[in-house]
Amino acid sequence: MHRVMQVLADKKIAQSNNEELLVNDDIQNLEFDECDDTDFVTELCFQYYDSHEPEVGLDESDLKTCKKWVKKAIAYNDGMYDPRNQEVHVTEHFFDIEIKKPWAKFSYDVDGKKIEGYLSIKGTVDLIIKEDTAYFQVLDYKTGKRLNWATGKEKTQEDLQKDVQLLLYYYALKNLHPDWEFYVSIYYINDGGVFDVVFSEDDYIKAENILKQKFEYIRSVKQPKQLSHDQTHWKCQRLCKFSEIHEESGKSVCNHFHDMVKSKGIDKVTADYANLDKLTKYGSGGGRIAEDEKKD
Repeated sequence: MHRVMQVLADKKIAQSNNEELLVNDDIQNLEFDECDDTDFVTELCFQYYDSHEPEVGLDESDLKTCKKWVKKAIAYNDGMYDPRNQEVHVTEHFFDIEIKKPWAKFSYDVDGKKIEGYLSIKGTVDLIIKEDTAYFQVLDYKTGKRLNWATGKEKTQEDLQKDVQLLLYYYALKNLHPDWEFYVSIYYINDGGVFDVVFSEDDYIKAENILKQKFEYIRSVKQPKQLSHDQTHWKCQRLCKFSEIHEESGKSVCNHFHDMVKSKGIDKVTADYANLDKLTKYGSGGGRIAEDEKKD
C-alpha cells in the first residue's frame, strides 16, 4: 500500500517535470493514465513484493485488503491526502545524518581492525509535501492501529507530541534542511486519519538527548538482552529472521549467537562473524536497496 501511494506521488512529480511517463526502476514504467487505475497499480506492487518475499505467504485476501486500504487512503477528507492532489516535493526521502559531537564519537578495535566514526541516524520519510517556499509537511503512512504497543493503549495527540519516531524525523530533517520550517504528520489510514504535530527548538534538544541516552546504553552493553528467549514475541515471529532455526545447533539463530556471545564475548563473535567493512553501513531504510547491498 505504501508503494502504491508512492507511485501516485511520483506521478505528480513526473508531471510537474513535464515527463512523458513514470519511470519505475523495479516494477515497470507506467503511462500516467495507468497510474490512475489504483487497482491495476496495487496489483503490480503486490505481485512485485509477493515474488521478492515469497516466504511472507501473501494471498488474494491480502490483495483485496490492500486495494481497500488504497481507496480509503485517497478518499479521506474528500481526497485531500491523495498524492495526486498535493504539491509533492519528494517521496521516500532517505536521510543519513552523522552527529559530529564529542558524545557521539566511537572507536573500537575488532580483531586488529580499528572501527571509528560518529553515530549516524538513518531512515526514510514516506512523503514530503510543499506548503510554501520554505514550509513543508512531512507525512508518514501507517496502516496499523494507533496504539502504543508497549502499553496497549491508544495514542493520543499528546502521546504523538512525544513520539520518538516523529521527533527523530524532525531532528534529522532540521539537520538536513536548517532553513526549512515544517510540521510532521502521521496518517493512520485505518484508525483515525491524519494527526499533525508541530515541534520546536526544545523538541530538537529532546530528540538529541534521546539519541545520546540510547547510544550510551548500547555502547555499555556486553551481553545483549533478548526480547524473547523462545522467540514467541510478535516482533520475533514477524520481523526478525534470527528467529529461524540455525542449521548446526538446531536452536534459533538468535539463541545460537546469544549463547556464543555469552561464552566468547561480543568482541570475539563480532570479529568472527561480522562483515567489518559493512559494520557501520546501513541500507536505505524503506527505499530500494541495490542488488549488491542485498547480497551483503
